[in-house]
Parts: sequence; C-alpha cells; structure tokens
Amino acid sequence: MRLLTLKIQEPLPGLVLPEMAAEHGPEEAARRYRAIVVTTLRQLRGLADARLRLTIEPVDADEAVRFWLLPRLADRWQAENAVFRAEGWEIDFGGGSDEFPIQATGEILCPHLGARWVHTALLGLGRTTHRVVGPATDGGEYFTAHAPESSTELPPRILPELPVIQTHDHWHQALNSALGPALKRAWEEEA
Repeated sequence: MRLLTLKIQEPLPGLVLPEMAAEHGPEEAARRYRAIVVTTLRQLRGLADARLRLTIEPVDADEAVRFWLLPRLADRWQAENAVFRAEGWEIDFGGGSDEFPIQATGEILCPHLGARWVHTALLGLGRTTHRVVGPATDGGEYFTAHAPESSTELPPRILPELPVIQTHDHWHQALNSALGPALKRAWEEEA
C-alpha cells in the first residue's frame, strides 16, 4: 500500500490564503480554500492501493476538520483504528507508525493532482526511479514521492509542472480550466 500525505490548514478566515484574503477578505479566502481542498480530495478519490494521510494544522483542529470534510467526500464512513474508509477512500488524520513501501507528499492547493496523475507518477518507483518530483509552475513542488527501500543510484523522475492555487489570478486560471466546474461547485457548496 502507498501513502500520500497532504497538509490541511484549519479553514478559518484569517488563517488561509493570505494573498487572496488581502484582496478579497478573509471570509472569501477561507471559502475558496475549502473549495480547493474539497476539489483536490475529490480528484484523488479512487487512488488504488493507497491511503491518504491528512495532517491538520493546528494539530488540535483535526476533529473540526474531520466533521467539516468527511461529509463532503462521502455519505457513509467506517472508522477502524483511526482510519476512515468509504467507497474510493482510505483516509487517516495523522502520524501512525505504519510502514509504507511508497511514500508521497502532495500539495492540497493543487486540484489538478488527481488519482490518475498520482498513479501514473508512481509507476516504476523503486524499480526504475528512486524519487519522483512534481514542480509547481510558480516554484516549489506540488508532489514528491520516494520508495525508502530503493537504490538512490536510480535516476529521479521529474513530472510536468502543475499550478498551485494561492492568489486571485491562480483561482481564476483554475476556474477557466477543465476543473473549473468542479471547483465552482465546491465553492458554491461552501456558501
């Protein structure tokens, strides 16, 4: 099984998307943040043989985020040992000492990072490459993965650039992309 870790801020006004908040106010920035998070996670639905690990900041907000987020992803969840499962989902909300042969980190503000993209990015990891890196269009990375047991002599794989939504312009570019309808629907649900 593979592990994909994504970091989520508690989506409260004044705590998320500071550049957007400066332009459109903290309430609208928080609403957009929630829409981006939901859209990104919906894109990751059905990622085969994988668990999503959501690390919440601040750490004492994990229960509040669970109550907000899980009903937006599926109607019914089964919880077992702090792992939440629904059709197409396996999610946990923190640490755990589980060993995963493939470990990845994704950027929650990159809704183009979908299940098919991740699956394709991880092909051959540990056999033909030791590390996968996805550079964001404005700097940084939207995705990294490695197989801890693989040889570091294998070459890394660099993925095509993808946008990360942090500003008003990024938001409008995403609305005008193929993901626009899904993002707009999530934004309307957060009203």
